Amino acid sequence: MPNWLSDVIGLGLLVFFIVRQVTPRRPTRLRFYILPIVGLYWAYHTLPHPMPAVQVADALMSIAVSVPFGIMQAYFTRLYEKDGRWFLQGDWRYVVSWLVLFALHGVTAVVLHEMTAVTWVIGLEVAVVWGLRSLVLHLRYPQLSGILARK
Repeated sequence: MPNWLSDVIGLGLLVFFIVRQVTPRRPTRLRFYILPIVGLYWAYHTLPHPMPAVQVADALMSIAVSVPFGIMQAYFTRLYEKDGRWFLQGDWRYVVSWLVLFALHGVTAVVLHEMTAVTWVIGLEVAVVWGLRSLVLHLRYPQLSGILARK
C-alpha cells in the first residue's frame, strides 16, 4: 500500500476515535490498552531509517508536549453510571485538546523544517496521549479496572 494511503487511513481512524470519545461510550479494553499500542506500532512502522537528528528533536518535543495533553484529557473525560451501566464521555475540551496538539505539532514541524516526519510522530503522540489518559483515568476512577475486567 502506498505510504500516503496508509497515512490517510491512519489519520481517518484517529479522527474517528477522537470524535467518538465525546459521545457516551461503554469503557472497553480497546480504548485503554490497545489504542496506545496501535499508536506505538504506527510510529514504529512509519519511522524513517536512519533517523536524522532533527527528527529525534521533533520526537522529544512531541513527547514533552503530549504528556500534559494526556493528563488533561483524562480530566476532560468522566466515568459515570447510568441504569446500572458504566459510561465514559469526553467533553468539548477533549476534542479541542487534540486540535491544539495537532496545531502544536504542525508548528514544531515548520520550525524544524520537517514536514515529512509528520506521520510517525503523530503515531507517537497518539500512543503517549492515550497511554497517559488511560493511566490517569485508572488513577482517578479505581473502579475502572474492575469494570474493564468484566468485559
